[in-house]
Amino acid sequence: MDKNLWKEIIDTVVPLKKKGGRFGMEIKPITQKKNAMDDISVSFVSPEDIKVLKRRHIIESDLSLGDISRVDKSIIKNIKKGNFSVDARLDLHGKTLEKAFNTFVSFVNNNYELENRNLLIVTGKGNPEKNTGIIRKNFPLWLNNESVRDKILYVNFANISDGGDGAFYVFLRRKKFV
Repeated sequence: MDKNLWKEIIDTVVPLKKKGGRFGMEIKPITQKKNAMDDISVSFVSPEDIKVLKRRHIIESDLSLGDISRVDKSIIKNIKKGNFSVDARLDLHGKTLEKAFNTFVSFVNNNYELENRNLLIVTGKGNPEKNTGIIRKNFPLWLNNESVRDKILYVNFANISDGGDGAFYVFLRRKKFV
């Protein structure tokens, strides 16, 4: 089906012609000869299943560096301008991978409880020639750990003044009151 549809689309392409300083083109309507649903298998999920999946964070997309889908645009503007006041700072230099991970998790959880939202986490850049920088390489994976993922809204590299590629800004959610 896809090849046939593509062929129909290609057949409707007309080169642009210059007419009196403006470009014009003839538009031919595309008619689909075959029902599009014939080749598609659909599975349905009930609303109750979706609620359970959301609770388990299966539907929510993974948190990744620079993903601004969860944050207000004004926060991103302030970060880019350098108006990011750091509430707490963590330096992971010299720690083993396991110790750095455990420190990161407790740091995020403690600051969430203290309602500190703007964190700076320094991992260091490492040296690719010496195969160092393992903490920096693993840091993006740590963001999706179940014990911190629901507390983090935004993560990106820090500005040069705060460590650049060897440091990360972590912006936490507001604490939920029950």
